[in-house]
Amino acid sequence: MTEKAKHSRLFLWFIQVLRVCGRELLLVFRDSGVVIFFLVLNAAYPVLYALIYNPEVVRNERVVVVDDNRTALSRDFIRRMDATQEVAIAGYAANMQEAQEAMHTKACYGILHIPRDFAQCAGRGEQAHVSLYCDMSVMMRYKAMFTALSNVTQAMGNEKMAAVVEPVLNMSGSIVENRQVPVGNPAMGIASAVLLFILPLVLQQSMILGIAMLHGGSIERRRRNGGRDPMAVEASPGATIIGKMMCHQIIYTLPVIYVLHYVPLMFGFPQYGNLLHIICLAVPFIIVVSLMGQTLSAVVNERESVFLLFVFSSVVFVFLSGVSWPRYLMSRLWWLVGDCVPGTWMVNGYVLMQTNGATLYQVSHQYWMLWLQVPVMFILAYLVERYINRRRYRSWIAASEDNPNVLTRIELAKNGVG
Repeated sequence: MTEKAKHSRLFLWFIQVLRVCGRELLLVFRDSGVVIFFLVLNAAYPVLYALIYNPEVVRNERVVVVDDNRTALSRDFIRRMDATQEVAIAGYAANMQEAQEAMHTKACYGILHIPRDFAQCAGRGEQAHVSLYCDMSVMMRYKAMFTALSNVTQAMGNEKMAAVVEPVLNMSGSIVENRQVPVGNPAMGIASAVLLFILPLVLQQSMILGIAMLHGGSIERRRRNGGRDPMAVEASPGATIIGKMMCHQIIYTLPVIYVLHYVPLMFGFPQYGNLLHIICLAVPFIIVVSLMGQTLSAVVNERESVFLLFVFSSVVFVFLSGVSWPRYLMSRLWWLVGDCVPGTWMVNGYVLMQTNGATLYQVSHQYWMLWLQVPVMFILAYLVERYINRRRYRSWIAASEDNPNVLTRIELAKNGVG
C-alpha cells in the first residue's frame, strides 16, 4: 500500500469517527431520557444529596439527665455537658422510665444516666461509669452526643489524674492535653466526609445509564427496521467506539467541572485541590467510563432494561470505593473487583486532592491506574462491538430478509403479546 493510500484510509477513518460523534450528539439531545441521565441527573442529584445532610453537623441536642448520684461531682459533670456545643440539658428525670417517656414524646433525643456510685468510684481512684442512651434515627445526633460525652469525660479524667500526680511531680496543668485538630474535614460533618466519595460515582453512574439507554434505543429501532438502524453511521468498530467516546467526553466537560468543583463550593465542603489537577484526573476517568458503558450495554435489549440492570449497581460501586468500609480491610476478591471499577480510583484520588490538598503527582498511582484501564476497556468494548453486537445485527438482517415480520414477533413475544 502506497503512502498516499495509507493517508487516505486514515483520513476516511477519522471522518468516520467525526460522523459517529456527530450522530451520537444528535441522538443524545433528541432523547429526553438520555438528557435526564447525562445532564439533569448530574445537575440535580448532587445538590439534593447535599441538602439531605445540610446542616451536616447538629448543635444543642436535647438530653434528659437521670442523676442517681446527686453530688457536687455529678452536678459538675452535667454542667460541663450542658456547656458543650453539641448537647443541651433539657431537664432532669426522676428515673429511667420518666426519661424514656420524654424520649418517646421527642422532648429529648438522649438520656444521660449517672449511677449512684459515680462520685465514690471517682474519689477512690476507680473507674466511674456514665451511661448515654441515644435516639439512633439520625446518626448525626448520636455522633454529637458521643463527642460531647467523650470530651467531658476525658477532660475530667485528666484533671483527676493531675490532682493525684501534681504533689509528687510538682507540676501544673493536665498530664495529657486533649485537643481536637480535624484534618481534611474542618466541619467534622458527615456530608464533607461522604459526599466527596459520592460525586465521582454520580458521574460514572449517569454516564453508564445514558450510554445503555442509547444502545437500547438503537436495538429497538433495529427491531422495527429489519435489523438496521436508520440513525446509525456506517463505520468500523474502532471508529464507532472512539466516536462515541469523543461525544461523551464533550458532553461531560461541563458536568465534571460543575459536580467536582462547584457543588463542593456551594455547600462549603473541603476543596483544597487544584481545579486543573482535578480535571486532568477526570480525563482518563471519563474515557474509561465511556468504554465501560459501551461494553456493558451489550446486555441491554430495551431502553427500560437499564433500570433493572444497572441502577442497583450504584450501591455496589459505593461500597467498592471504600466510603463505608476501608478497602485495605476488604477480602482479596472484593479488592480486585474494586480495582476493575474506574470510579474506585477516581474517588480515592479526588478525595485526597480535595481533603488533603494532594497534587496530581501525589495521586499519580490512581491517575496511571485509570490510564491503564483505558486500553483494557477499549479492547473489551471492541470485542463486544465486533463479535457480539455486529454479529447479532447481521443475523437480524438475514432473518428479516427471509421473514420481514420475524423481529416484530420476537419483540411482541418479549412483551407478552405474541
